[in-house]
Amino acid sequence: MSRRSARLLLAASLLTMALPAAAQLDTTRRAVIVRAGPDNLFPQVARLPNASTVRVFGCTANPRWCDVLSGRTRGWVPVNDLSQSSRLRNAPAITFSVVEYWDAHYRTRAWYASRDNWLGWGTPGWQPPAASPR
Repeated sequence: MSRRSARLLLAASLLTMALPAAAQLDTTRRAVIVRAGPDNLFPQVARLPNASTVRVFGCTANPRWCDVLSGRTRGWVPVNDLSQSSRLRNAPAITFSVVEYWDAHYRTRAWYASRDNWLGWGTPGWQPPAASPR
């Protein structure tokens, strides 16, 4: 085996091993509401039917919410609504930033204009915007 072939094989092996860690496939246990952030207070993005296939990018610490993609729908669902919830509970936690996440995924949504009202999410005394859809 040539050095070039060995390097290509090694690179392909490393890439293949890294892909499942970056995102994994899962299915919903029931019909779920996809939210714009990891909390029931965030606006609804979509509703997925039972047994929908989703790509899981990661989950928050506690309470556990997972960042998922289903078709062109990107958002957050509770870990308990996913079929591999026990495995996902032990996965490394990811963080959530309203600015970065909403800028990347929700610029065309009507509630995007209230983005600045969500910047304090998770801090003591914070209240969701009054006009936000639940």
